Amino acid sequence: MSGIIELSDAIKQFTLDQDKIMTPEETVRNFKKKTAKLNMQILEYTKRIDNGRLDIPVYFSVCGKDARKITGTNKQMGKGATPVQSEASAVMELAERFSFFSFKKNQANFKDGAFPDFEKIAIPFDLIAASVHEDAKNAEEAKEFFNLLSFEWTEGYNITKKAPVLVPFDWFYAINEFNGPSAGNCKEEAIMQGISEIIERHVCSIISEKKLSVPLIRPESVKDEIVCGMLEKYKKAGIELFISDFSLDTGIPTVGVLAYDPSTFPEKSEIVWTAGTAPDPVKALSRALTEIAQLAGDFNTGSNYLASGLPKLTSLDQTDFIRKSGKSVDIEDLPDISDNNIRIEIENAISCLDKLGMEIILIETTHKDLGIPAFYTIIPGARFRERALNTTLAMFCAKLIIEKFPADMALPIIMQMDKKLQDRYYLKFYAGMCLYTLEEYEEALAFFKKAMELGPNSQDEASIYSYMAQCLKEQEKYHEALEILEKGMESDDERTDILNLMGFCQFKLKRHEKAIESFEKLIKLDPSSAIDYANIGSNYRELGDRDNAIRYYKKALEIDPKITFALENILKLGGDLSDNE
Repeated sequence: MSGIIELSDAIKQFTLDQDKIMTPEETVRNFKKKTAKLNMQILEYTKRIDNGRLDIPVYFSVCGKDARKITGTNKQMGKGATPVQSEASAVMELAERFSFFSFKKNQANFKDGAFPDFEKIAIPFDLIAASVHEDAKNAEEAKEFFNLLSFEWTEGYNITKKAPVLVPFDWFYAINEFNGPSAGNCKEEAIMQGISEIIERHVCSIISEKKLSVPLIRPESVKDEIVCGMLEKYKKAGIELFISDFSLDTGIPTVGVLAYDPSTFPEKSEIVWTAGTAPDPVKALSRALTEIAQLAGDFNTGSNYLASGLPKLTSLDQTDFIRKSGKSVDIEDLPDISDNNIRIEIENAISCLDKLGMEIILIETTHKDLGIPAFYTIIPGARFRERALNTTLAMFCAKLIIEKFPADMALPIIMQMDKKLQDRYYLKFYAGMCLYTLEEYEEALAFFKKAMELGPNSQDEASIYSYMAQCLKEQEKYHEALEILEKGMESDDERTDILNLMGFCQFKLKRHEKAIESFEKLIKLDPSSAIDYANIGSNYRELGDRDNAIRYYKKALEIDPKITFALENILKLGGDLSDNE
């Protein structure tokens, strides 16, 4: 195996609001120079998109047609204390995503096979178990089923142990998904960013899940000119900020920031809660403050952001454990692993995590033609909100079995697992999912009911209710489906699949006002859901409200021009398509 990653000295040349080996102007020039040489359209243009109220710039990098095909997105957002840093952030986000998905879609990067085929050179099984927070005994129980699964193996490098290793890429992607890709002006920048992102997600997951009351950071303890300037901008705009120490026991500084605007919440703004991790606690705060600006839409535009590391909080009561922690510290009380040499910062981070028994595995994803250093960072045992939460190795194996095998092949394996492990609610659930796929709706419903009787965790409880309702919907039992969906909403009122299904059933029952309410709740949670704008349009159409029907169909097409029924309905309603051509 090759794949050895050697760190070099990477001396910081720019330290204004982020720590880089070159200025943001050079970063943007370098990116545009590299993409101009490619026979591909990667970047269409960059654009500042904030309205200036906060005066903390936010940029879009809009994908060219070839980047759109690879990444599946139209644009990335960038953040920074200055316009050029925000633009640099936006183009590097594009480099990161383009490199990662180019790597993921290139089958030449992978070898297919099961764990026993590669065990001698593969990541140790205990790290596989750690990735889903499983203890050794239970992991061994499930190992025979893990060994049935074929994975896409790729070369990685355990930078903690300084050893090449084969990694089951799709196993970790199922857990981490798009957490851990990074790009930088040099490999050290990219690696430090990837480690920081994983640790940020890790501590955020623990704090939000357990509602930990962590110390507030006294803003007056911050002396950095750039950060003080941003704090003053928030104060001038009337934004309430609560700055917290999220570092926990990692030894790596993470700063959480909760922000809201008393003058516009909830009519035109949301509570925004996010965090930043960096070797220097002041730079961690800087990252969090610029992230707030990126997510908040200047706190006066009615925009909705998508939650990631931390959940959305919708009322001030939900924020009490953060705002009223009763403990406070100065910014210099946080851990600090910073150095003028990024290589040393990485080594410090490795040492901190090694003390916690956490190893860092790197997969290089640098695109050979683009040539901007990029990596995918994996830290088995790191936690992710809503991913590998309250799970087990057997549960994750079962999940992948139904994804990797046709339903008629997966079902007997799930039933075999059920016979051996007994009374695991998730195996009844996955058996039900197989039967649902096979259109055996009554039998599937019976398995979902058995799963519910075995006491699922709250997250899976909502999923089970959703599938129960799907079975009823397929049998056109819309009233019964809605009764089940109400229970699902009690388990988790932010499940977009449940809201979509509620809207569908209400539409079928001609309860169009109620259907609109459901779809509107959904798009508030996921403003990128084009199909649900179109669904609102269809309900307005049925109510005879032509103008609103056309308006929502157009919104759907702005996000996804491929929704043909929206286009067809605009034409039927005599609407003007000039805005969507």
